[in-house]
Amino acid sequence: MATVSSTPQVGYDYTALNKKATTSLTDAQQQQDSFMKLLVTQLQNQDPTNPMDSAQTTSQIAQINMVSQLSKLNDSMSALSGSYSSQQTLQAAGIIGKSVLAAGSTFDFSGGSVDFQANITSGLNGGLVQVLDSSGRVVSQSEFGASTTTGNKSFSWDGTLADGSVAPSGTYSIQAYGQASDGSAVPLTTQTWQKVNSVALNSGSTQLILADGSAVGLSSVSQIR
Repeated sequence: MATVSSTPQVGYDYTALNKKATTSLTDAQQQQDSFMKLLVTQLQNQDPTNPMDSAQTTSQIAQINMVSQLSKLNDSMSALSGSYSSQQTLQAAGIIGKSVLAAGSTFDFSGGSVDFQANITSGLNGGLVQVLDSSGRVVSQSEFGASTTTGNKSFSWDGTLADGSVAPSGTYSIQAYGQASDGSAVPLTTQTWQKVNSVALNSGSTQLILADGSAVGLSSVSQIR
């Protein structure tokens, strides 16, 4: 008949089994732990003839629990925000190689027609939008009339120069001005089509890196094609 010995095997290390697990506490948990220890100490040493107010004790416990819950909620929101930013960046990666209409003043021309926009503010007596080549020379100009509303107005350039020839391929820019009631020139913001070269996550914000090297947020993009 086989016998079973209750004597531990020689050389077996039981320290790992007897070792107490250590866990790290968050700031809120440490505050809660310190508060509870202090509260227990106060209860143990209170004057029996003048005990602590139970309503006050309950209020203190409720307050420390609220702090703990707010800390947990903040951690959850931070994790959710980080996850959302990463997911947004992955979705934006699908825009790489496509063109977006976003705030900017430069565009690449390689023939055909080019579209762009200018933000026209209300109360203008009119204005103009100019296309400039890389040397800053005006190669085309479009005028618009008085405005009563605010919004983006579309313009286009077919690449034709003043002498009737077609402009060479390259990088061009636009500038727009409106005429105020006092006759002064008012610079207007513009939007151009540019190719998206890459996507970057900067301080939790997803940004598109455009062909001209500028970066715009997804919220600044009006159209994608």
